[in-house]
Amino acid sequence: MKRYLPHLSALFIFIVSCCSGGAGAAYDSELCRNLSIKIERRDSLTSEDYSEMIAQDEAILQYLVERTKEISEQPDSTRSDAWRNLTADPEYLERFGYMFTLGSALYKAERNGSLDKGNSKKYEALDKYNEELVRYNERF
Repeated sequence: MKRYLPHLSALFIFIVSCCSGGAGAAYDSELCRNLSIKIERRDSLTSEDYSEMIAQDEAILQYLVERTKEISEQPDSTRSDAWRNLTADPEYLERFGYMFTLGSALYKAERNGSLDKGNSKKYEALDKYNEELVRYNERF
């Protein structure tokens, strides 16, 4: 049995990561665009749509936290210019826009009970990124 333990552990880690519902998903601008179109058209959204929205929102929030953290750690003399440059960056603007579209739809879905239990839990976990953003933005 001992010789199978490493294989079983690896299999368990693989299964858990596959079932984590998008944790660590990479940002996908095309997917965000398609989800935004569904939201704007008021199409009905599936649990899978919400799961993808949560994963994309998480990827966007991770990006925003990382970029904001980098700038917040700069000296006061360069921080303002770095912030201005970031907020003018097309990639930042795109992600920031999708964050509002997806985030607003997720907030509404959570409030009206449209998220299933798993998605609701994943949505709540996004709060840690919002708390980090607030902490780093306080330095500006």
